[in-house]
Amino acid sequence: MSDVNEALIRKLAELSRLELEDSEIAGYVKSIGDILGHVDQLRSVDTRGVEPMLYGIDEDLRLREDVVMDFGLDANGRPRILSSAPETIDGGFKVPPILG
Repeated sequence: MSDVNEALIRKLAELSRLELEDSEIAGYVKSIGDILGHVDQLRSVDTRGVEPMLYGIDEDLRLREDVVMDFGLDANGRPRILSSAPETIDGGFKVPPILG
C-alpha cells in the first residue's frame, strides 16, 4: 500500500472532480489512511478453507405464505383500511406521482 499523503488526496480530488478546501485535505489524509489500514488488516486474515458466501448469513431464506386479510367495510361500504389514508382516489390510496 502506498502512503496516503496530501499530494495523493489532491490527485484523487482532481480525478474525482471534487473541490476540496485546504482545511479538508488533512482530514481526508487521516480518514483514507485509516480505511486502507483496515483493508490491510483484513488482508492478513487467513481465509483458506472458507467457502465464499452470497449473503452475510449462512441460512436458507425463510419465506412466508401470502395471506389475504379482510379488513371489512366501513359504514359507507368502503374498505376500512382506507380510513387511515390522508387521501383516497378511485377506492384506493392516493399517492404522489413519481413521474412528471
